Amino acid sequence: MSAPANLVFRLFHRVRESIAFYPALITAFYALLAAAVLAFEMTPTALALRDKLPSGLLDPDNGREILGTLITSIVSLTVFSFSMVMVVLNGAAARLTPRVLPGLLSDMRNRVVLGIYLGSILYYLLLITTINKDEPATLPSVGLLLALLMGIVCLAMFVVFIRSVSQSIQVDWILSELFREANAALDKRKRRLAGVGGVPDDSDWWCLPAARPGYLRDVNQRRLGKLLRNRNLRAVIKVEPGFFLVEGHPLISFSEPLSAQDQAEAIDCFDFHDYEFASANISYGMRQMSEIAVKAISPAINDPGTAMRAINLISVLLQRLGGVPPFDVGCFDRGSPRLFCPQLTMHRMLELVIAPIRVYASHDPLVVITLLQCMKNALHDSPSAEQVEAIHGEVHALRDQADAKVENTRDRHAVNDALERLLKLEPRKRPSVQLLPIDETR
Repeated sequence: MSAPANLVFRLFHRVRESIAFYPALITAFYALLAAAVLAFEMTPTALALRDKLPSGLLDPDNGREILGTLITSIVSLTVFSFSMVMVVLNGAAARLTPRVLPGLLSDMRNRVVLGIYLGSILYYLLLITTINKDEPATLPSVGLLLALLMGIVCLAMFVVFIRSVSQSIQVDWILSELFREANAALDKRKRRLAGVGGVPDDSDWWCLPAARPGYLRDVNQRRLGKLLRNRNLRAVIKVEPGFFLVEGHPLISFSEPLSAQDQAEAIDCFDFHDYEFASANISYGMRQMSEIAVKAISPAINDPGTAMRAINLISVLLQRLGGVPPFDVGCFDRGSPRLFCPQLTMHRMLELVIAPIRVYASHDPLVVITLLQCMKNALHDSPSAEQVEAIHGEVHALRDQADAKVENTRDRHAVNDALERLLKLEPRKRPSVQLLPIDETR
């Protein structure tokens, strides 16, 4: 059975990413506000304020009509808003990639707007149940004034929601958000790696296998770190985030063997689920951007401009990855990490991100040239020798793909121009690639 801390860890991640999380919190706040307003109505201060309110807020029938109108109106706005969210999600899945849906569902603006709608409806319902036309003195006049203000806020939130939805269906905005979140994830990783030498040699460490199949997404570092500190251990996770594990696959190695109880506690710290958020790992964001580019190249969409924009943003992330070692750390103890996590190497990153675009866009010289420029950008800054070698390999693959697919003489000249720019790099970064042969007689 899972430990309560790990159950809370997994539940918190699931609930926090749900579209219902913030609406539920905001609705609960509105319920408390309704209770506070009704309690305030019985105080002498509220009775003194009644004389200064408009006369329309002092009549029970008028109050019920106001609340009924507000309830009907906000319910209509809520239904329309939920319908618009579903339309956006269907369009994103069809035109972009299903991998972006979790990010769109967890968009803060949409969840806050829906929460305000639902909370306002609950407030109106609680208020309308207290109105008794036979007892005008008990009419919550201050609450009615607050209800009218809430109605105005809902109208303003509807404008915000329309703007949010109109942004969510724009592929440029989605690409920018993926880039921003992936870039932020890389910055956090760089800060964690500051001052860390490298991954310890775990070839002779004791290894704990996976107990269940699934995609590795996260680990409860607080709980696992406590185990490592108490046992004075270090650990190395054997697979990168997003890797699909089968039962019995090596999962994590420890510097010393664990008891049966510690094994169960360690294996319980791992979380397996299918969602990919760009803010969690740079590879998730780059992979989603690559899938958007591939979808844009398809005959059904036929939007190479979107593919080129995605490639340009990917090139910035690849350039920023230069010199960053392919691992991450966690479970810090007095400033030193006890947990080491592998990340995608540059070679593997290019296979997952660039290779699909290269294969599907090999017939489009503009996209091929953009990919070559992407490789040139990735060689800027200070990539390691292994990263330079991986980028050179992708440059050769791009050159061979262009040689096989690009037939027009003018287009081959354009590809050669891009290759020549690569050949002007400093010797360490310069790929040993040949220009495309051109038959000038054609």
